[in-house]
Amino acid sequence: MGSIPTNYLVYKLSMMDRLQQLESQWRELLAKPRSKKEQEQMSFLAEQLTIETEKEITGLINELETVGIFITSVWDLVNERKKYPEAIDVLLKYLPLATHEKNKEGIVRALTVKEAKGKASSVLIKEYDSTSKNKDMLRWIIGNAIATVMTSQDIDWLISTVTDKTNGGSREQLVKALGTVKSQEAIDVLNNLLNDQEVGSTAKNTLKKLKDKLR
Repeated sequence: MGSIPTNYLVYKLSMMDRLQQLESQWRELLAKPRSKKEQEQMSFLAEQLTIETEKEITGLINELETVGIFITSVWDLVNERKKYPEAIDVLLKYLPLATHEKNKEGIVRALTVKEAKGKASSVLIKEYDSTSKNKDMLRWIIGNAIATVMTSQDIDWLISTVTDKTNGGSREQLVKALGTVKSQEAIDVLNNLLNDQEVGSTAKNTLKKLKDKLR
């Protein structure tokens, strides 16, 4: 993956501040009764937020063009049926730079493909570990991507993560991924998760399928 120019990083920092300011103002208005003027202000803020969110991935879109992929939004890739292996390195480059949750989610979903297997897991694992545990849905989405692209080198992390109950429901797809690990250790971990309030039923179903495979 290529390096990121210093002037681009400075631009990203100012954009982060702009996005955070817009989101903060929008949420403040959302949390209280709204006059007609405040409703108009909310509409304006929502429009500005959309513009700034799109600006954040301009570099990604431009760089994808250099490898022959033409899109207007990262979500175009999410909805694309054709494979796009040449996009993987570009997506991995920009994932850590995305600050808006919608953009980050779009990049992660675009990486949830077999073409990213063996390439994307380390970057996605860093994203999962660094994302606030309050953002359970986003972590679930990242976990789902990891489950799709992980390799045998990621098993130790996988076991450590699914056994950490503070990771909550975001572990669901990772628990399912244990079903691909044909070992007694995986069976033991799944057995220990059977009474887990958030992933117990998933562990039960995964354990049954894994035992069937091992027969």
